[in-house]
Amino acid sequence: MRFVFPFARWGILLVRIAIVLVFAGELYVTGAIQRVDLMHPTAIGTDSSTYYAAGQRLNAGHPLYGPLVATDRPIPGYPKKYPAPLLSPPLVAVIWRPLAALGDVSMTIWWAANLALVTLLAAFFAAVGRRWTLGGLLVILALGWPLVALLRAPYLYLGYQSPISTTALSGNLDGYLTGLCVLVWWASTRGRSRLAGAAAGLAAVLKLGPFALAWWLVVRRDWPAVKAFVVTVVILGIVGLLGAGLDANLAYVRLALGAAVTPTPLSIPWMLHTWLGMTQTVANLGTIVGTIVGLGVVYAARRQARLSFLVTILVVIYCSPVVMVGNYALLLAAVTPWAMPVQSGQPARRGPDSIGVSGRVSVRASGRGSIRAAG
Repeated sequence: MRFVFPFARWGILLVRIAIVLVFAGELYVTGAIQRVDLMHPTAIGTDSSTYYAAGQRLNAGHPLYGPLVATDRPIPGYPKKYPAPLLSPPLVAVIWRPLAALGDVSMTIWWAANLALVTLLAAFFAAVGRRWTLGGLLVILALGWPLVALLRAPYLYLGYQSPISTTALSGNLDGYLTGLCVLVWWASTRGRSRLAGAAAGLAAVLKLGPFALAWWLVVRRDWPAVKAFVVTVVILGIVGLLGAGLDANLAYVRLALGAAVTPTPLSIPWMLHTWLGMTQTVANLGTIVGTIVGLGVVYAARRQARLSFLVTILVVIYCSPVVMVGNYALLLAAVTPWAMPVQSGQPARRGPDSIGVSGRVSVRASGRGSIRAAG
């Protein structure tokens, strides 16, 4: 056995190095070959430009969700491809009001911060992750091939359609949402419930999908986190209302409920329509059904916090009819439970779902006895 462990340690080290090198290679492939446009965050048509334009419209007193006026920054694809020049909730534009006042440099700052965050998360998991985490990272880095297969397109070269590098270089909100999802797990499993709830609330107000995180907190019976979630959503909702105006908020509600967005090839409705031949009307219900089923699985797996959190992240991805390659970068958050296990001695949650948070419990006899998570 003396010879096994050194080889095992060296093997894990080599895997860590390989993951970092693969990620660096995919960044190069995405930025230098596949999506050169992503290297120009100030160019019209990038995600950073879309957010910047939204902040500009609010500062100028123009309609946030259209129609555009002659002096507005153009949004390629609107109105023929997209039903509105912004598909995100009003709070995103409110956040960008002061940023837009800085000029073009704001887009570069936003893009660089997003790139740094996603890169650091991937590197951190590669550095501290154990076998399951490293295996998960390898799966995410290799997702390009199966995603291209789903799109029924040829896989052109190694690193093509990489979710992590696409999100890292796009400046899309998904990079920041990934960080918030990671924070939710870390804070919730370390007794910082209010921080977990606040992070989940911020993510949910920036994009509707992360509302699934609230359900995960509910099934864990983390009531302080749930309260913090509600308070955060209410406060940020008021900020969005005051910062964007009632008309913009009502316009977003109509947009979200109007089902005017065309399902993308990676979404549940598109798969049901294309693969099973369902009518588009029936297939469009797939998102709702899939979300309900996913939330049901989260509840069923409530005694296994790691598994339930992973399923929650899948719900966050698939609860929208618009699923893009970059959305799968959120899977970085799904491997977080294995990279950041519950700390030893962390008190278990009240209720039956407390058992299984870390996979083991220890009973310490002291008077009436107590149950504590054993890490």
